[in-house]
Amino acid sequence: MREDVFYRNNKMTAPLEYYISRYDSYEAFEKEFSDEFLNEDSRIGNYLWELLMKYDKKASNVSFEAHLHESYVGNIINGKKNNPSRNALICICFAMGATVEELQYLLKYAGHSPLYVRRKRDVIIWFGKMKGEEIETVNNNLTERGLEPLYRET
Repeated sequence: MREDVFYRNNKMTAPLEYYISRYDSYEAFEKEFSDEFLNEDSRIGNYLWELLMKYDKKASNVSFEAHLHESYVGNIINGKKNNPSRNALICICFAMGATVEELQYLLKYAGHSPLYVRRKRDVIIWFGKMKGEEIETVNNNLTERGLEPLYRET
């Protein structure tokens, strides 16, 4: 049985977040945990590829369902697109069927802020993800409340 991608890639994040407060300096923390840091050349595409495999999805289909250009996800995976937006990643996770935890990890991994329970917009997205709502429903809920949509209708 295939090990869950999120937990395999994220197994040390929670303990590291706990341990960082116990060190007096960056150097001491780095000495102890340097092998746990992401490589600067790590690409978000690797993690995204693993999620596609986990959910048995095609990059072009996910791009379409996420309301992105058909090659968007493929370009991330191939390293041609290195800085996908937070909204695009959220849309991709909705289209893929990823969990909230996988979405949170993907956002952090890409250098974006994770969904935050004290931001109204993020709560609407979070609830939509947890309740299995379609991306269009979440987008409409955001728009109806005067909040930035995840994507614009074309």
